[in-house]
Amino acid sequence: MMAENDLVRLRPRDLAKVWGTAFGQIVDLWRTSMMALMELGSGEQAISAGQSAQFRMRSAGGQLPRLTARNMVGITYGDHLDSQLVIITENISGPVLVTVQCSVNEMQQHIKGDIYVGEVVDETGNLVATISLDAGS
Repeated sequence: MMAENDLVRLRPRDLAKVWGTAFGQIVDLWRTSMMALMELGSGEQAISAGQSAQFRMRSAGGQLPRLTARNMVGITYGDHLDSQLVIITENISGPVLVTVQCSVNEMQQHIKGDIYVGEVVDETGNLVATISLDAGS
C-alpha cells in the first residue's frame, strides 16, 4: 500500500509513462472495436457485381473509343486480374450515347474466384467508368 508521502516521490516522467500507456490502450481498443463493427456489417452487404457490368458513355463521332480496363483488384483476396482478360464490347449503340458491356474471359487462365473492382479508361487514359466484375466463381 502506498502512503501519502509516496505520491509526492513520483516523478513526472513516471506519470507521463503511465498516462501514455493508458492512452495507447484506449486507442487500440477503439481501433479493434471499429474493425469488428466493419467486419460485422460486411457480411450483410448486397453484392452489386455480376458476371458483366454495363455503363453508358458519349460516343466520339458515332464511334466507340478504344477502351481498356486497368487496376482490377479482388475485394476479398487482393489479387490483381490481368486487364487483358476483361472483354469490352459495344452492346447497344445510339447516335450520341453508347452502352458498353464488360465481362471477364475466364477461359484463358485460372482465375481465383472474387469480385474484381477496377477502372475503364479511354485511349488517352481518362477515366470512363469504375466497374466491378464477379469472376472465377
